[in-house]
Amino acid sequence: MGVSRRRFLGCFGSAVAVPRLFAKAPGDFDADLTVLLSDLHVNGISNSHQLGRLERAVGEILALNPLPARAVVFGDIACMYGRKEDYARAAAPLKRLEDAGVSVTLGVGNHDRRSTFLEAYPSYATNTKVPGRIVSVCDAGAVDFIMLDGLQGTDDRALNDSGPNNGQLDKDQQDWFASALPAWKKPVFVCSHFPVGDLSVCGKPLAYLLVRTPSVVGYIHGHDHRWYTREVREAWSKAAPKRSLCLPSTGAWGDIGYALLRTSKGRAVASLVQREFFYPKPPKPDAPVLRLWNAIVEANRSQSCAFTWTP
Repeated sequence: MGVSRRRFLGCFGSAVAVPRLFAKAPGDFDADLTVLLSDLHVNGISNSHQLGRLERAVGEILALNPLPARAVVFGDIACMYGRKEDYARAAAPLKRLEDAGVSVTLGVGNHDRRSTFLEAYPSYATNTKVPGRIVSVCDAGAVDFIMLDGLQGTDDRALNDSGPNNGQLDKDQQDWFASALPAWKKPVFVCSHFPVGDLSVCGKPLAYLLVRTPSVVGYIHGHDHRWYTREVREAWSKAAPKRSLCLPSTGAWGDIGYALLRTSKGRAVASLVQREFFYPKPPKPDAPVLRLWNAIVEANRSQSCAFTWTP
């Protein structure tokens, strides 16, 4: 009987990422592995450091063996103003993931613009759960991801106006979410570009609904360009808290990298892959501050965030 490629590679040790030497096959994908990317901030007008760092991240992801089955992008694909050129330039590295067979789900952040986003990705206009907004559900096997649209900025704002910085859910989205979430059957991550404290549902903080919904595993977001975790609570004396995770920026400023989330029975672990830290832009090789920033990267090495639920 023949030996599968995965079993053959497994003879050489644990599931360490190794270069992909053969053409992809169905067995080359890990159904329990999801890559989490955020705050791409790709500039389509001028050459800048963000695109190169996105391309580096995509190259590293495509070198994983097996490949993650999916990627979820937590918004701010555009650099500042949601220009169509930003989406055009970001499209090539993201398409490399899709061409390799990795499904990609995109969210929007405060620097995105729905009209130009939908020009680049028209399927989101028809597949959204809430008309007029970009709301997606990603089936990740053991869990689901609900990607909410907290973008306040309107498309009639000036082209050089980045719009409001904080997130907010419109009424139709609040109504849909307040009805859909309590009935959710699978374990589910609630996701948005924005921190949980920005968002409210039907007159109450989003945290209120998250902690009271048994199927909710946790909350994942971007926006702050730093890797950190928080407890999501209704109040100290109320229901048990859920966990919130903030993702690094793929290439803009702050913690630079992405996360790999692996699910198993009753458990999901997001592992940080951090390559750099800088603010507000990459330093010169001899910059005195580089020593401190390298120390931040070293301190974050091997960071992870675990989520648990009752199977």
